Amino acid sequence: MRKQLLKAALLHFEAVKAKAEANLEIYLFSAVGVGEHNDLVEEIIKLTKNITEADESIKYLKEKCN
Repeated sequence: MRKQLLKAALLHFEAVKAKAEANLEIYLFSAVGVGEHNDLVEEIIKLTKNITEADESIKYLKEKCN
């Protein structure tokens, strides 16, 4: 049971990270996402925080799974 819970949490953070990376990629390399937001810098900061927080959580959970 413990391992399943840790795995579910790990999958959650991997999904959060993947979503944030995909959105950041759009903002940085595609004009499509630019028109939707007035403050792109703020959006990039938010996504970067999401990525780094998810990455730290992933590292922590992987340590606990082993």
